Amino acid sequence: MLTKQNARRAAWLVGIAAIALVLCSKSSPLYVLNDWMDANIFFTMGKSMFRGKVLYRDVFDHKGPVLYFLYGLASLIDYTGFTGVLVVEIIAFAFFLHCGLRTAELLAGRALHPAWTMLPAAGIAASRAFAHGGSAEELLLPFLAFALYGAVKTLQDTHPMPLRTVALHGFLAGCALWLKYTVLGFYLAWVVVLAVVYLWRGRAAQLGKSVAAYLGGMALATLPWVIYFGVNSALEDWFTCYFYDNLFLYKGEGGGALALAQHLWWAVRDALPAAVLLTMFLIWAVAARKPSAVAAVAALAAGLALTSLMGGYLVYYGLVLAVFAPLGIVPLAALWGTRRNCGLLWLAAGAAWCFAFSPNRALRFRDADTMPQTRFAVKINGASLLNYGTLDGGFYTTAGVLPPCKYFCVTNMPLDDQWSDQQAVLVNSAVDYVAALTGDLGGDFPQYKVIDQCSYNGGEGEVTWYLYQLQR
Repeated sequence: MLTKQNARRAAWLVGIAAIALVLCSKSSPLYVLNDWMDANIFFTMGKSMFRGKVLYRDVFDHKGPVLYFLYGLASLIDYTGFTGVLVVEIIAFAFFLHCGLRTAELLAGRALHPAWTMLPAAGIAASRAFAHGGSAEELLLPFLAFALYGAVKTLQDTHPMPLRTVALHGFLAGCALWLKYTVLGFYLAWVVVLAVVYLWRGRAAQLGKSVAAYLGGMALATLPWVIYFGVNSALEDWFTCYFYDNLFLYKGEGGGALALAQHLWWAVRDALPAAVLLTMFLIWAVAARKPSAVAAVAALAAGLALTSLMGGYLVYYGLVLAVFAPLGIVPLAALWGTRRNCGLLWLAAGAAWCFAFSPNRALRFRDADTMPQTRFAVKINGASLLNYGTLDGGFYTTAGVLPPCKYFCVTNMPLDDQWSDQQAVLVNSAVDYVAALTGDLGGDFPQYKVIDQCSYNGGEGEVTWYLYQLQR
């Protein structure tokens, strides 16, 4: 009976995740292509990794290897499109909703119908912070949600967290840090919250064992990457890119308290439904006299904001704060009481919200011929290609080809090697086709001639892509 009930619950959560993401993520079949340049970089890195190229040594970007691994898995499902990425998104989002619902049930003190999760799901997926779909922040949500559930459970349990569970938390924390290290503040706050709880309850000896188990879990999450980069003689490339370049080269517009306050305000604006749900929970928790829950959530939110929002700011950075959105289910369920559940009504309302308010809504059902990525792919037809002078426009994806050089696109990292690497490819006539945002490339590389151009708007203003062919 319990297994059947769990299966029904899982079906609800996967269905809710699928409804929200099919309507809101550009990875969905309702969109011709996820044309977001960052997502295409992740995809190119993941495909390259799964087909023998070594991350950071042979292909360059500055996110974590776990992110590229997930995109590499997705490429096994769909090599020239984003169906596999959508599957990964749905699984991750469903697990996030599962952890959020379990946390809400702990705080509410009773079981809740999974249809409640449609509220945070729709609010998050249709918010500005969700952006295009497939962001590192989106894929971080299940990791953060599991940690939040563990913290709340520890506050409510009379016995300490089992060491194997602590080790699992450490392992998943390690995975999150190797996906995008800016969530470090959340996990530092998590450790502090649990340490305070253990010391308050006189469990100093258990705390020491738990710290060892947690660090052991993190080490276990790191070991595969030490082996991967070590075997491929790329440890220096890994540490240089992921740590040195990110910490000392990739800088935003400045830090400090004022910048953090401004970025936090922007994050609230961009993830407004999640912020409203979190605020509702905090008001309820104060009224219900649950100071420990308020303090723990506030500490985790502060830690997360401190490292995720202190530097520069892009619209999708605030999505990590959506991890707290399912907490808003608690006061809403309390107001609803034990009245008859209207699960189908919640689904319909959430789907309507996603359909009407997703920032990507205008891009659904676009004609494939209007997209330069799909149009150029027909001409490229599997030949060699370079995406020149800008972020990955999705041409490697639709053409189904691997990049010809380490710097297969030009990122925001201030590295001169990006330009010299790409220019060397063109000087040596090493690729058959070039996709670029400039129409005068032939002036410097006369062997390449424009054979097509296409203007389109991917939601961030109109751009014109040019396709060049090598003249032999």
